[in-house]
Amino acid sequence: MREVSLLGYSFFGGTIEELLERVEKTIVEGRKLHIITANPEMLVFPDPRFRKALREAEIRLPDGIGVVWASRFLGCGTLHRLAGIEVAEALMERGSVRGWSFYFLGAREGVVREAVAKLHCRYPRLLVCGFHHGYFTEDEEILEDIRRKCPNVLFVGMGVPRQEMWIARYQDALPVSVFMGVGGSFDVWAGELKRAPMVFRRLGLEWLWRVLQEPRRLRRIVPAFFRFGFALLSEKWWRG
Repeated sequence: MREVSLLGYSFFGGTIEELLERVEKTIVEGRKLHIITANPEMLVFPDPRFRKALREAEIRLPDGIGVVWASRFLGCGTLHRLAGIEVAEALMERGSVRGWSFYFLGAREGVVREAVAKLHCRYPRLLVCGFHHGYFTEDEEILEDIRRKCPNVLFVGMGVPRQEMWIARYQDALPVSVFMGVGGSFDVWAGELKRAPMVFRRLGLEWLWRVLQEPRRLRRIVPAFFRFGFALLSEKWWRG
């Protein structure tokens, strides 16, 4: 598997098909795989618990276009963007054929329920063994339900950094092969939010579309932009 090193993290440098093959092999062999779809903000997130989860995940995907641009700027290898929502949909499409079971955890109760209903229409053979909203305070009831359902794939949509740290905390305790944080994808699948038009995606401006939909994101994005830029310049200087 080709990897690209960037800001101290190794990134998956292959295609979506190669990723699906890795996932399928993991499920067949009964092993575990934590997939994190990383953007620039996540690479400079200050919480050490999140950085530990990011570092220990088996696969980090270049989700944000800034990660792709950074790999070119540093000359450390070529990365191709793999958007988290598209990866999750590819997993469901492949899983519908292979008979994989899925569990959806996150969003509001009505949203996750509607997301599952619409995904069933989109993928009629999708095997959803369970789902639960993300507004819980006690983990044990959720963990017990996941243990009973024993899904092959667990999608967690509780936002960054909560979803990644939750997965890292319970990965070894759950009978699940593939864990993946999907952020606000449940809202998109449920029809609560619209994904960026194709022109935004092709120009690498999907982040701008999300800011236009949720302006409060700017409070996080602006400081992260400067931290990320400083980290890139530092690594560029260090690399010579």
